Amino acid sequence: MAEFVQTTLMDGYAGGPHITEAQLGLAHQATFGPDDYVLEGGRESEAQVLTNNSIRIFDAVYCIQGRRDVIPASGYTDVTIDNGTQGMNRNDIIVRRYKKDEVSEEESTEYAVIKGTPSSGEAVDPSVTTGDIRSGAILHEMKLYRVKLTGLNIVEVEPLFNILKNQATLQKEIAQSNKDLSDKVAELNGKSGKLIENQRDYQVYTLLDGKVKVISGSVIKTGVGKNYIALFSDEQLKNLFGVTVDTTRLSVSTFNGDDVSQAVQFYAPENWQGSIYQYFSSPVSGNIRINYRIVYVYE
Repeated sequence: MAEFVQTTLMDGYAGGPHITEAQLGLAHQATFGPDDYVLEGGRESEAQVLTNNSIRIFDAVYCIQGRRDVIPASGYTDVTIDNGTQGMNRNDIIVRRYKKDEVSEEESTEYAVIKGTPSSGEAVDPSVTTGDIRSGAILHEMKLYRVKLTGLNIVEVEPLFNILKNQATLQKEIAQSNKDLSDKVAELNGKSGKLIENQRDYQVYTLLDGKVKVISGSVIKTGVGKNYIALFSDEQLKNLFGVTVDTTRLSVSTFNGDDVSQAVQFYAPENWQGSIYQYFSSPVSGNIRINYRIVYVYE
């Protein structure tokens, strides 16, 4: 028999056997997680009540703090539940027990039932041994089921383990989640906003299923020596928004679109008899570019 080779490189040729159970356990903890799991596949430690004294546990792949424990696909084990007590309640815990012989250092697993204490009131779970296999624990019990007995009868078998999904399942779920998210974003975009026009100097879009309409752009107006210019008439506003505009539902913002040709400050636009006027800090003569944004909220 080849001599055992001491090395930290698990996935490599070492000239002889070189992988220890401790290395495998640590590697599996890094891959699956540090706790106890039933890995996805098969019947996943499914429980079936046969009688009030017997529960069948079907096949599973356990990962007990990094130690993989495989029950074959056709395998099952019947575990025995002690008789209940008339008029009393009791909780038993079915566990998958890991053991390590202190002398031979051989490791093994088995099913076991931790019997609870009968109570005339609410039943309490019995204590289960939790060891740290990584640190050399010789006993650790993975909780599988809480068996609830009322009187002589098993009334519920409650799972206590986590099923760890495999990569194929996770990939499908992530792909479906991404699709659902994309569909939802598209739906929300459709509801919240719609781009109608998108020209260099004229843009129109709606929000909230059309309840809000936003029009922005840039226009050149001609000043005639006054400190104001008619920006939009009431008729133009009606054409833009399709209704007779209620100016209390209208907001307008503007700024100087070309301060080289007209170095003048803009004051806030104002409503005058249903039309929108732009006011300036001084009289304007000649062309002036006005960039604007109009928001209207429909009833």
